[in-house]
Amino acid sequence: MQAERGFPRELLNQPVSARITYFQSYTMPHPKLRVAAQKLKYSIHQPAGASLIFVFGPSGVGKSTLLRKIAQDLTEVALPRMEIHKGYIPVADIEAIAPEFSNFDWKDFYVRALMALKEPMIEKKISRTDSKLKLRLALESALKNRKPDAFFVDEAQNLGKVASGRKLRDQTDCIKSLANITQTQFVLCGTYELLVLRNLSGQLCRRSTDIHLPRYFAEFDNDRQAFQAVLSTFQSYLPLLEAPSLSENWDFCYERSIGCIGILKDWLSRTLSAVLEEDNNARTLTLKHLERHAWSTSQCSIMLKEAKEGEKKLGDKRTTDDQLRADLGLDPSISLPDVAVSSEASNENSTRRVGEPLPRRRPVGEEECVNQ
Repeated sequence: MQAERGFPRELLNQPVSARITYFQSYTMPHPKLRVAAQKLKYSIHQPAGASLIFVFGPSGVGKSTLLRKIAQDLTEVALPRMEIHKGYIPVADIEAIAPEFSNFDWKDFYVRALMALKEPMIEKKISRTDSKLKLRLALESALKNRKPDAFFVDEAQNLGKVASGRKLRDQTDCIKSLANITQTQFVLCGTYELLVLRNLSGQLCRRSTDIHLPRYFAEFDNDRQAFQAVLSTFQSYLPLLEAPSLSENWDFCYERSIGCIGILKDWLSRTLSAVLEEDNNARTLTLKHLERHAWSTSQCSIMLKEAKEGEKKLGDKRTTDDQLRADLGLDPSISLPDVAVSSEASNENSTRRVGEPLPRRRPVGEEECVNQ
């Protein structure tokens, strides 16, 4: 029994708070997270990398977990360099705060970025009277001195919250110029609302990369099996005397998480917390416990609707591919032979919808203006 459980058995003798913290801190490297992490690390380390990397997906899919994992990896790799260059910071991260009023607050953004870069004596350098330009120049200087491999901006969809009359393009142009001047890669991570900020100009297309972290789809065998495997792993890491039967109730777990691992993890964490706080000697958690602490069907419907709307925007590219070929004076009706696809593409194609034609790689006009 001990070999089948993922957590240290001595944890059962620890206080409830320690057991809850252990599970909350556990990260499950599931397939879709691994694929997204591989893409993100490759994009960051690419010699002629993009200035802006857009990471998007539904709310609760695990985007923040992805950033934490990559930040940890970048830091571990950079340890020898950090010993030599004391001012070097391999990665810095902030959260883009939603504006209280109609416009995104760039002054707040600059201040938080300077704090993330551990700017010395920042309290004396920043005052309410400082202009945005002064803060911007201070941030440029900090980025040049710290030389981070990447600067993460979580909840980056908030950059798109501007008053009517202002251009969305101004928001991304501001980040892009900051990236160009300081030679820093910015990773903008957010929900599907982030999609409105990408591909706003030809120059932005050329200097940006898209990374999609999707949810799992129960109608596809590979996704369904992967989701069940995640459940099996989670139940082995819940610090309880007996492992709960999550796998037997996988469809309910999928229903109330809409296939998002982050939502599932939060749900299991708060259920575990409630069960242990009610009885610190509780042997396991049951379906009734899960039902009691699950998000309601109406809440799940709202989350699913938002996810589907975002997925629709990223839908089949065939129409846009054919339009591009037509605009270039090429015949969009010509049927071209299939070619071998990479393992990365094969993984993504495992979520192809029923009845959707197999993808074809075109010699011309296939790639969107990313990864270039």
